[in-house]
Amino acid sequence: MITADEIRKKSAGKYLEVLQSSLKGEDCFPLIVRSNKTLSKDFIQMKKEIEEVFSAAKDRKGYGYSVISEPVKTRQHGTQDIPKFITFESLPDYLKFLNKEKEYRLMMENYSFIKSELPQLNQWLVQNAKAIISNVDIWPDLIKVCLWFINHYESRKYYLRELPIPVHTKFIEENRAVLRLLLDELVPDIIVSTENLFEKRYSLKYDQPLVRFRSLDKVCWHINHFDDLTVPIEQFTRNPISCSKVFIIENKMNFLTFPQTPFSIAVWGKGFALESLKNIRWLHNKEIYYWSDLDAQGFQMLSQLRSYFPQTQSFLMEMSVIEKYIDFIVKGTPTFTKLPSYLSDQEFEVYHYLSNNNYRLEQERIHQNLVLDRLRQIVN
Repeated sequence: MITADEIRKKSAGKYLEVLQSSLKGEDCFPLIVRSNKTLSKDFIQMKKEIEEVFSAAKDRKGYGYSVISEPVKTRQHGTQDIPKFITFESLPDYLKFLNKEKEYRLMMENYSFIKSELPQLNQWLVQNAKAIISNVDIWPDLIKVCLWFINHYESRKYYLRELPIPVHTKFIEENRAVLRLLLDELVPDIIVSTENLFEKRYSLKYDQPLVRFRSLDKVCWHINHFDDLTVPIEQFTRNPISCSKVFIIENKMNFLTFPQTPFSIAVWGKGFALESLKNIRWLHNKEIYYWSDLDAQGFQMLSQLRSYFPQTQSFLMEMSVIEKYIDFIVKGTPTFTKLPSYLSDQEFEVYHYLSNNNYRLEQERIHQNLVLDRLRQIVN
């Protein structure tokens, strides 16, 4: 048999349905909550449960649910008048029972306000009653942001905190989740659908990853008199460098000491931050060489880079280098990721050797003379 606690839980479970009906202008009352005829085997417990259900009903309290009961003959307890189902006859009865009167009133007031300012959101609002309630105190400011994006938006001109919208400086940052839902509905034409970061999704300025690179030949100096530069990824992407070779080097000191090489630049890789390079189109026309520690992670990063730029070649990452510096092998970091997909047969051999033994040869251990010898082979 249904208990008073279960009536409250089941009634609360219908709350969203009631809200959506109201937003659609529909009347879902009387609202029925089904019961069942299974009685407690303990007579005292059964009588207590039945009395609790009737004592909280509308005919006793003046509001809430009504009990539709029927006499049921039981083997253990004889004939008992038990609840068949519970019904809320009106919306006020239902809301007062759940103590949702104020919340409901504010939702409907906000619904009318939002619809008057942004009528194109009508269907979205009906489907997102919880969002109306969750943001009950900030809808005026949310609407200001939405209207700016509709009427005054300019791509890549502003950071979030400098948008010319009369809301406090952290408002958009603190309310990204609901603003994303709203803007996706209101301004689908400006969305970069592949991006999840708010600023990228709506083409705003943001604190970009930085790319540090060195010119290895004066011919490749991108800005006169500077041969070691750190720039936002967008600037690096937009401004192709007149070089033929790009050496992507993980270790910072190896990057700094990498020898001068004709028509070449060196880029500091910084581990799995390689992903920031994947959309740089002009790199597709360059010879790319990748050099990292000889360990499982190094070959995973090589594979990742090659998935973006298939022409990528490894640099000093073969078995002969390991054999030459075998005395400098140390324990690596175990890896549990899936096998890299973009390695040559020879590279897979080295990867398995390093991964199975948990070995690492740090690229700092490799002598500069070997670097120079390999560069001569590449250049010549």
